[in-house]
Amino acid sequence: MEYLKHDVPSVDTVVEEDKLQKKLALAQSQRNWKLEAQALMQLGQLMKWKGLMDQGDAFLEQSATILRDHTFEDEETQVEADQ
Repeated sequence: MEYLKHDVPSVDTVVEEDKLQKKLALAQSQRNWKLEAQALMQLGQLMKWKGLMDQGDAFLEQSATILRDHTFEDEETQVEADQ
């Protein structure tokens, strides 16, 4: 006999996801790239933990892109300042 399986996320993960979504929105509105990258990374980790691998990978990829863009931007600015 087979039973219909429903994956119901625990309340903790729903609350945590909501907090991270709010943190992400705040970071984007304040143009705080470090906080935005952190929120995206945490959302990605949470999604992967919940078993949503594709969604988690998308968040982690966005985070990596933001970090890469701003890290190299800061290095270029530093090199120009040194010259």
